[in-house]
Amino acid sequence: MASTPNPPGRAAPNPFDPMMGQLEVLEPGLAMFHGFANVAFAYGRGEMLAADTSSRAMGARAIEAIRKVTDEPITVIVYTHGHGDHAFGTEAFITDALTRGYQRPKIWAHEELGARFKRYARTAKWQSHINRLQFGAASGAVAGIFQAESYHYPDLTFRGMQLLELAGEAVELHHARGETDDAAWVWLPLRRAALVGDLIVSSLPNTGNPNKVQRYTLEWAEALERIAARKPRHVLPGHGPAYRGEAECEELLLETARALRFIHDEVVARLNAGQWPIDIIEADIELPRELAEKPFLAPVYGCTAFVVHDVIRRYAGWWSGEPSQMFPAPRKDRAGDLLALCGREAVLERARKLRAEGHLQRALAIAELAINANPDDAEAIALNAEILEALAAAERSFIARNFFAGAARTLRDRIKPA
Repeated sequence: MASTPNPPGRAAPNPFDPMMGQLEVLEPGLAMFHGFANVAFAYGRGEMLAADTSSRAMGARAIEAIRKVTDEPITVIVYTHGHGDHAFGTEAFITDALTRGYQRPKIWAHEELGARFKRYARTAKWQSHINRLQFGAASGAVAGIFQAESYHYPDLTFRGMQLLELAGEAVELHHARGETDDAAWVWLPLRRAALVGDLIVSSLPNTGNPNKVQRYTLEWAEALERIAARKPRHVLPGHGPAYRGEAECEELLLETARALRFIHDEVVARLNAGQWPIDIIEADIELPRELAEKPFLAPVYGCTAFVVHDVIRRYAGWWSGEPSQMFPAPRKDRAGDLLALCGREAVLERARKLRAEGHLQRALAIAELAINANPDDAEAIALNAEILEALAAAERSFIARNFFAGAARTLRDRIKPA
């Protein structure tokens, strides 16, 4: 059923959308299912297009929701990219078609998407592990997504741009590089609607994700600028609320692009000035206030520090610039040397003092020395867990918060009962 539109100036959304499980009809023939990842639907002329299929856990719910509005056959599925929360709900869409006696939908995607699926299959256990960490308590939403039955490869692929028809209506598919190298966005000229997948996540974009492959900060900004040039009236994102009206859509697209360009250009300028990556990371680059205050740029998914890492990784390789890190001594040896110099008790006491003063990152860096030197030190393990839990409680970035909380749980599981 159609929901009440969100008014302009709404608060920054949580990545786990409060409208999850609901279908939002933006105008006749254009709707968005709010799932763990959203599904956009264009219909009304006898056939339907779906941009993404959400996750294995949410695909059937998306179908159930759209079927309360229309019985039109879904003839075209477009993967906006190959992430599991966007492209692994397809089985439910195929089942719906076959149950209703419709032809199986044709799946379109960028030509690089198949290589992504193959990489996921090759590294399935690693993918499952890092996604459990990233999504923390909500990991059930992506549980099991890397099993063999998750993958429905595209029937048709494109490179730069592809023209389609949906019951006589023009549809454009455009390639972009942003969160992935296989990203696509859908443009519906008659409706002036952009179905953009994770090019918009209703947060500062998620480049520099700690355990994911290279992302593309500058190209992401360029893609958003190209979309803005079309003057859309509707932007349907991969996560978060739908955006309405030419002014709101233009602000969303261009200010997000401006934020990405600011961070990119700041990092590049510092590299060109001869700064090492470690110096740039420690410079603590921040967005200008007028950008940081935008609700759709809040660091609830991506964050500035992650974007900085993305740009550095893109241009500067893996070495931090510290000579000791070219061929680093093992952590156990380095920590053991420092504890021999300072004493274990002094190290733990210093970590406790820093924690009490609110210097949580410094406290963690000190406390980690003790468990690096002795992984069975129960007192040090407990102290590290306490600091990590405090970091998680204070962290705005959804991803960082879950990594901190997951690390704390792992440490507490290591403490042997007395």
